[in-house]
Amino acid sequence: MSKARFSLIAGILALGFWFYQFSTQDGGNFGLQFRYLTIWGLSFAVVAHYLLWRARARGSSYPAAFVTATAVLNIMVMFLYWRLYFIDPKLVNGENTPVWFQEYYLHLLGPVLIIADALFLSRSFTNILRGASATLSTCLAYIAWSEIFVGPLNDKPVGTVTSGLPYPFLNDMDIMGRAGFYGTTLATALVFFAICYGIVALQRRLLR
Repeated sequence: MSKARFSLIAGILALGFWFYQFSTQDGGNFGLQFRYLTIWGLSFAVVAHYLLWRARARGSSYPAAFVTATAVLNIMVMFLYWRLYFIDPKLVNGENTPVWFQEYYLHLLGPVLIIADALFLSRSFTNILRGASATLSTCLAYIAWSEIFVGPLNDKPVGTVTSGLPYPFLNDMDIMGRAGFYGTTLATALVFFAICYGIVALQRRLLR
């Protein structure tokens, strides 16, 4: 399979699940499905697959920093979801249990496809400064979106401390607890970025 065909198939699959998510889930709350980090990861992946397909089909360049940030964002989706899921599924899903194929695509297969492309096909982790900046900017944008807009403008889910934040466990934390969680999450994202950068650097060295 050519790289362009891989991007096309992965992009169509991502777009299909994107439409499925919005057509089957309740969008009554402010922010619709964009309240969730998972949907940010999916949306970014749709765009990244398209950009990679277009670049490969035309033989042109693509925004490597964006693909890098998308890959790390999807790593965080997998890491955070399954870490919390294995503690208690309600920490991330509340009372809503997703359909099995939707759950495994959104939190496993979908992320793996864009991560594999960024690591082994496009090898997008080439610029430390741009890649790390794009990764941090994406994570900070989601945190700001959740705290400034999603939380104050929604009344569910309800926690022991606050309400409206997208994931149930966040509503059981006070502002300082959430700040600590966000700080740890940002540091973890940078660690994953560094690991991915090292993997790509090693590949390039071996290929020489």
